[in-house]
Amino acid sequence: MVKSKWWVGLAVSVSVVALAGCGTSGDDPSAAPTSPAAEQSDAGAPNTDDIPDVVAEVNGEQITKDEFVPLYETQYGQMMMAAQQGGQPVDEAALKQQTADNLVSTELLRQEADRRGIEVTDDDVATALDETAQASQMSTEEFLSAMNDQGTDEARVNEEMKTQLKIEGLIADEFGEFEVTDEEIGAAYQQAKDQQEQMAAQTGQEAQVPSIDEMRPQLEEQVRSDKANEATQQYAGELQDQGDVTINL
Repeated sequence: MVKSKWWVGLAVSVSVVALAGCGTSGDDPSAAPTSPAAEQSDAGAPNTDDIPDVVAEVNGEQITKDEFVPLYETQYGQMMMAAQQGGQPVDEAALKQQTADNLVSTELLRQEADRRGIEVTDDDVATALDETAQASQMSTEEFLSAMNDQGTDEARVNEEMKTQLKIEGLIADEFGEFEVTDEEIGAAYQQAKDQQEQMAAQTGQEAQVPSIDEMRPQLEEQVRSDKANEATQQYAGELQDQGDVTINL
């Protein structure tokens, strides 16, 4: 079983593509131009009144409003924080479309994993959950309690974790091990170094950047993760082209 790196603080997402930081359309709604016709929330809360009961149908399987809304609200909250910093309002119409695209991609990948017989055991889920909690600097019990406070109970967390692990297994089955070159590690190191120096300059401090050899394990993992994310997005697009998908937004 592929070791899971599925976590984003306290936000558990049902969408592997969303967690990869990119929608299937490749667009970032926070950076998209906002037109007068774009939906905006003046009250600071997302508008979900117009979301249909069945958001999408994927090869005969339905994605419901109840599945859509929690993910949309999580992403909306993240976008609102970014918008407050950048001064640009959230384009709710674009974000709704991206959320639907992410859910469709996840369902397509899950279906393909099931078709191939990708298995995930309860022990796999428990191990991944422990890793997720540790990455959030919590115990597993604290993590589950925090998720429950956000409206996601333990059963839902476990189900979403199982889906993510199935998708990771599918990508490993389809693409094998992603190779990492010295050039890619060097580029990733330079990017990390530049970011650290920029942050230090903003605070008036001197950047303390470890050597490339010290950072090599993390850099290798980052490059490999980026490649897996890109492959996942591309493969989800291929499955959508081959499948029967209807989005009702």
